[in-house]
Amino acid sequence: MRYPAMTVMVFLRRDIGYRLLTPLPMIIMTGILTLVAAIIPPDKPGAHPEWLFWFAMLSLFLSSCQRTKRWREFKKGVLQHTYYIGTSPFDYRWLPQFCRRFRRMARFADPFFCIFAGLVLLPESTALGFWLMIAGAALRIFEDLVFQKELNRDFDILDSVITSEVHSNTVETFDDSAPHTPQPSSNAIPTGLAPDIEANIKKRRSN
Repeated sequence: MRYPAMTVMVFLRRDIGYRLLTPLPMIIMTGILTLVAAIIPPDKPGAHPEWLFWFAMLSLFLSSCQRTKRWREFKKGVLQHTYYIGTSPFDYRWLPQFCRRFRRMARFADPFFCIFAGLVLLPESTALGFWLMIAGAALRIFEDLVFQKELNRDFDILDSVITSEVHSNTVETFDDSAPHTPQPSSNAIPTGLAPDIEANIKKRRSN
């Protein structure tokens, strides 16, 4: 779902991560959309496949511009996650905290905006309108997949913290209450020189 979603993400978001803007997915999607636009008969009423073609070209151009900008920022020391999926343009600061938490605007407002834009453009260009609705649905699924992945990561971190606390409490319990049983010493292994050898060495030294 990432590939079709990226075609609309580059229009909506200006801070997508560098590695998420890898050229190959955008080139593949541009090729697919160009092929679809070429297959649709140009004289079909209301189709306007050329709109879809120019949308694909502009999407590829915006992706390249953002990737170039991320690289320049990286060389200047600007830190950003290279797989960041971008900030929603509808994530206004004056919105209630409920709307801004857990990327709710990016997860819901952005996809629904794309679907709504597709519905509006459908009478003018069925090709572009249908694609915007498909890309909007793909964006919704992609956002949810990323959200679930990050949520599971946070749960794993929380579980590891709880597990470490349990282990620490177990160690403290045994250190404070359990009696320490001294380990029996094993029979010592004799070391050093035998008496006769030591006597011979002393004689040689005295001579």
